Amino acid sequence: MVLLFPRPGELRLTMWEHFDLEKKIWIKPPEITKTKKIHKVPLSEQAVKLIYRLKQIQRESDYLFPGRNSRMQPLSDGTFNKALKSLGYDNKQHPHGFRHLASTALNEAFSSKSQVIEKALSHVKQGTKAVYDKAEHFEERSDLMQWWADYVYSLS
Repeated sequence: MVLLFPRPGELRLTMWEHFDLEKKIWIKPPEITKTKKIHKVPLSEQAVKLIYRLKQIQRESDYLFPGRNSRMQPLSDGTFNKALKSLGYDNKQHPHGFRHLASTALNEAFSSKSQVIEKALSHVKQGTKAVYDKAEHFEERSDLMQWWADYVYSLS
């Protein structure tokens, strides 16, 4: 969650088929996104390695995070909260909070790239901007995601 700062529900519903690891892209289909639009997320080197590792250790399932009782179902809704609680972060950090952390750090580091950051967060443009500006900023988002992963790893 930290590396990709997705909406928790989007991550929970993600399937292996949503990844193109050769191209380093997570392709979120409309049915799992809040915006109901496809959203392509560039993956950092670190994220790709973690996803490959998860695939190696996980039991067979269509889901990146399968349910505990059925590998054919996604993880249940409250599991990410329970995981944070078990790590001692109850009432200190929530799954959606990783988006806040990423947004704040990225805006501090790249104050002139707010459009790119908003696109990385999969936020919807408002007003006239939404009508005319269809830019994806994919290359810039790729650089941004790699910077973020490097930053997160530098903290450990």
